[in-house]
Amino acid sequence: MSDTAKREPSIEPPFENDTPVYGSPSALAAAQPAPAGVPLSERGGLDQLSRVEEKVARVEEKFARSEALLLRLEATFQDTLTRFGGLARSADMKALEGRVRSLPGAGIIFVVALIAALIGALAMLIAIRFGIPGLLPPLGAR
Repeated sequence: MSDTAKREPSIEPPFENDTPVYGSPSALAAAQPAPAGVPLSERGGLDQLSRVEEKVARVEEKFARSEALLLRLEATFQDTLTRFGGLARSADMKALEGRVRSLPGAGIIFVVALIAALIGALAMLIAIRFGIPGLLPPLGAR
């Protein structure tokens, strides 16, 4: 057997194709003729490689879309948390405002202080006049 009989058959391009090809990378790879002298067994591997690359490209596109969707979802979630936090704070502020409004005003506090001072002065006059047993003798007994 000669050396040429042991070689695998190869595909020779019948003509040169100068027309541009548009599309995905796999379409470009399929449209390009195989280099001269590429065995048929390697041609199948190149076709399989181009299919794998196309699948990887589709998976990357799906991953990019999923990532964009998750980023939008996260932004929506953060916005919702901010809104609910604001609502909770406003509800707390309204409850506190209601409790503060139910407290007595300055006029009432002034009247109560005046009454307490009068009662204290009256108690002191009574203690001086009648005395406190063991501490202060009555005023008339001195």
